[in-house]
Amino acid sequence: MTDGSPTSPLRILEVAALPFPSRQGTQVALDSMCRGLAERGHEIHLLAYAHGAFHVNAPYEIHRLPDSPRFRSLRSGPDWRRALLDLRLAAEVRRLAGALRPDVVHLHNVEAAAATLLLTFRPAPRCVYHAHNLMEHELPAYGTIGPRALTGRLGRFLDASLPARADLTIAISRSTRDGLVRAGADPARVRVVEPGADLEDLAGGPVPQPGAPPDTPEGFRVAYLGNLDRYQGVDRILDALALLRRRGLPAELVAISDSAPGSLSRRAGTLGLPARFVPHGTLADAISALRGCRVAALGRTVPGGFPMKLLVLLAARVPVAAVRTAVDGLDVDTAVVAARDDTPEALAEALQAAAGDAGRADRVAAGLRLARERFSRSAAAARLETVLHEARV
Repeated sequence: MTDGSPTSPLRILEVAALPFPSRQGTQVALDSMCRGLAERGHEIHLLAYAHGAFHVNAPYEIHRLPDSPRFRSLRSGPDWRRALLDLRLAAEVRRLAGALRPDVVHLHNVEAAAATLLLTFRPAPRCVYHAHNLMEHELPAYGTIGPRALTGRLGRFLDASLPARADLTIAISRSTRDGLVRAGADPARVRVVEPGADLEDLAGGPVPQPGAPPDTPEGFRVAYLGNLDRYQGVDRILDALALLRRRGLPAELVAISDSAPGSLSRRAGTLGLPARFVPHGTLADAISALRGCRVAALGRTVPGGFPMKLLVLLAARVPVAAVRTAVDGLDVDTAVVAARDDTPEALAEALQAAAGDAGRADRVAAGLRLARERFSRSAAAARLETVLHEARV
């Protein structure tokens, strides 16, 4: 444990009930936080599941749960094996807190926070809950654990209960904070800390910086980057592109993902929409595929959270259009064309606007500035450091 002064290095136990590392947004944000804090002189320990998607050379120590029950899924959402692993995580958090004597236990997402804060024998150090989403909306979006009304009420209970038991709560965006407060969290104990990430984070090595934007690609290729789970709103993007085709635009989808195309490929065929499903591969591969597209789309309509893929899109200098909810409260209007609402019709209009020549270069330049400055790893780490020091006092 450090001396407690406002500027002294902290010993921080980061806790996340998830596979690590992977290319999913929470994992990218988590790695960037740990790297950024380590670069600022803090001693960082991360506790996560036994498995990950690939090896990472980390400037911080990774502690892993025992590999039992054996679990290899990278997908988000409920699973009976996760429940058992989270019980093991509850015991391991308490053991590590006693062994390491950290200044702060930093709990990411609801599973880590519930395992630490809702069970008995809470660890002695100060506990900070980091809300990466709003469970009132996230749980029903999975559609696998019960009626939407019931899971929504359970999520709202968690959105109120976890901040109440934490010493301080961090919300990943302004809309996430607003949702926690509406659920009953004390606004005086909730801080907004936007994430950040450099292109090298979790990329397995240096990533070539994109050069000057290419000439506008021919046709109307629309990129989607990320996993193809239903809650990401890819269906909505397909519907918007089908509308554009009916209006005479040669719209086609380029989905850059390591997920199996499955039903989305069949649905694109039903809509008569050309669709290519490109393996994500390395981040350099993904950026190369993005740069062949005229515009990128964000279709997620689950309130709260922060679309980490947006940082890649901005750094890759690709025009971006989004449904309204996807960028609610992010203050990125200079770089992203936000639809008037979340309907396919509104997204289709936003895609046309983002891909058009009027203001395109200015938006791309503004997006690159955001990626390099406000959303850089170092800027995000400085924001987070301030709040963790506050929690330590």
